[in-house]
Amino acid sequence: MRAKRWLTVMLAAALTVTLAACGDKKENAPGQTGDKEQEVALRVMWWGSQTRHDATLKAIELYQSQHPNVKIEAEYSGWDGYWDKLATLSAARNMPDVVQMDVSYLGDYSKRNQLLEWNGDLSKIDPQLLETGHLDGKQVALPAGRNSYGIVYNKALFTQYGLKEPETGWTWDDFFQLARDARDKLPEGVYLSRDFSAGELEYRAYQHSKGNGPFYIDNKLNMDKETWMEWSGIWSDFRKEGIVAPAEQTISDVELDTQFDSLVKGTILMRGTHSSQIAAYDSLMPDKLGIAAFPSADEPGGWLKPTFYWSINSGTKQAEEAQKFVLWLLNDEEAGKILKTERGTPVSDAVMTAIEPELTDADKLGQKMLEEVAKSAQPFTAQPPGYNDFGRDMNNTIQSVIFNKTTAEAAYDTIQKLASDTEANLN
Repeated sequence: MRAKRWLTVMLAAALTVTLAACGDKKENAPGQTGDKEQEVALRVMWWGSQTRHDATLKAIELYQSQHPNVKIEAEYSGWDGYWDKLATLSAARNMPDVVQMDVSYLGDYSKRNQLLEWNGDLSKIDPQLLETGHLDGKQVALPAGRNSYGIVYNKALFTQYGLKEPETGWTWDDFFQLARDARDKLPEGVYLSRDFSAGELEYRAYQHSKGNGPFYIDNKLNMDKETWMEWSGIWSDFRKEGIVAPAEQTISDVELDTQFDSLVKGTILMRGTHSSQIAAYDSLMPDKLGIAAFPSADEPGGWLKPTFYWSINSGTKQAEEAQKFVLWLLNDEEAGKILKTERGTPVSDAVMTAIEPELTDADKLGQKMLEEVAKSAQPFTAQPPGYNDFGRDMNNTIQSVIFNKTTAEAAYDTIQKLASDTEANLN
């Protein structure tokens, strides 16, 4: 009888403890362990200028304050060395969770299945730009900003030397005549522009404007020989007549470098650049700049494109958190107010509206270029996968023309062979 009474007391005590525990227990929110959210570590890698680094780090601080369980390790540098480092990390299977990606490399990383397919709501992002990150049936990249390729020029020097500024709808004939007129008005050693025939992007604009299509079609080179020969001939004559900067100056030109950028130094009056670079130019040449779209001919020559992209490592263990962070960067208005136009005009219309009152005059000038190009923009075509070596070798071939080491026709044949060899190696 005493044993039975003891057993009853023990069962009652156990039941009391169990009920108390049930009463104190709380439901865990998704992603939480007990009362504390699960800690998440993300590595994020990008390239850019110091102003981009500073703005991005400040945005990361804000995100971490809003998400105390997330710790972000930032890895950043300039463009030089970025791709070598990323290639080394990816080969070692140590690629960061989130990487800033350029269109020149996007196809290669996608083809190697190193980029995660995005899911979730992407409706706030410009759909036309979103499509450019959709490869082989998968969304592998999100555009980081809107961008355009156009002309920036030293408005102050145009006024000083009595030159007519570019107008909306100007043509290549207008440009070539302006270059001739400028030679008569500018002092020795100062030119209207660098030698545009040294740059692939300027030739792309010219071929587009002549109605011969984009430089790449269906992941293959589309370089029109007649257009190329005409283009090369014009610039060859300009070099002989001293109308454009000499080959040595053109090749040594480094964009936004205070020592080697010919526009910043005042030895040329205009150059091609992206709208996302206008604010950086203004910081070096305050209140001196004007902008224009590329000249037209039978058709417009310029295009709109993403500045670059955000992609996620397909091997990440934090896919959901990585996607949440990138979408926050692109869609959050407070993040937008920090980043402004550091990666181009925001891809979210709501963010653009939120930051517009805070834009500097330089930011607005970059936006003006984008809008000027957008009036008659051509479709954007990316460099095909596997074409990075081709791009480098093609540019070396083009440079051999301006140094008179080969002819324009021989260079065309070399470029065609380079493209054929590239395509053969990909099959």
